[in-house]
Amino acid sequence: MTAASYPVIRCDGEENLGGPCDAEIGHPDAVTATDVRRLRAADGWHTRPGGRDICPECWKDDIR
Repeated sequence: MTAASYPVIRCDGEENLGGPCDAEIGHPDAVTATDVRRLRAADGWHTRPGGRDICPECWKDDIR
């Protein structure tokens, strides 16, 4: 058995129903969360002041 681990970032926004968003994203070439942010910025993820990560759906819903 082989196991691989890599960092992910999780959305700090809230879904339309008011609960925390379950979205997360990673990249197999990333070593740190900073790498994930750099590699996935083109996918619509945003990083707000204070380090809050917002997925494209929450960003579109203006939950910042």
